[in-house]
Amino acid sequence: MRTLLHFNPLARRTLYVCAAKREKDAVSVTKKAAVKPAASDAKPELKRPPSAFNLFVKDVFPAVKKENQGLAFAEVSKKVKEKWVSSSSDARAPYEKEAAKLKEVAAAKRAEVKAAEKLKARPPGAYILFVMKNRPAVVAANPNKSVMEVGKLMGQLWKQLAPEEQQKYKDEAKSRLSAWKESHTVPV
Repeated sequence: MRTLLHFNPLARRTLYVCAAKREKDAVSVTKKAAVKPAASDAKPELKRPPSAFNLFVKDVFPAVKKENQGLAFAEVSKKVKEKWVSSSSDARAPYEKEAAKLKEVAAAKRAEVKAAEKLKARPPGAYILFVMKNRPAVVAANPNKSVMEVGKLMGQLWKQLAPEEQQKYKDEAKSRLSAWKESHTVPV
């Protein structure tokens, strides 16, 4: 083997390329492992609630598949759709009621997750507090201005604001930030 590699430069190059590939793959695997977020940082999975039709399909599909055993999945799905379309509103009512209930539960869960995310978010700074308080009045006074133009006006108003007034916003932002830091400290 040694003599083969010594005299055949192509074989030697192939060995070097294979070794380099193995090293590159090993590095990329370790990078991928390092990039994965921690389980505590992961957002809870919010699935869309099933529609009335989805609930109907879940109930009816196995029976229709048994009745039509030789058909492909697409054909069975068409039969289920035809059953749904031809069914009366009374037959659909339980599925629609269940779908509405599941939709409400999902909306409540989504609101709960958004509230938890909002609590985790860092509080706004002094300028943002100023904008949150004064932007509606500026937009009402300048209804034809674009978002960018309103932003420029807000910046000008902030710069023209007296230092004492700016300090009020800065103090409020500082107190909100300290309260947020206290509630988000991790005990050691």
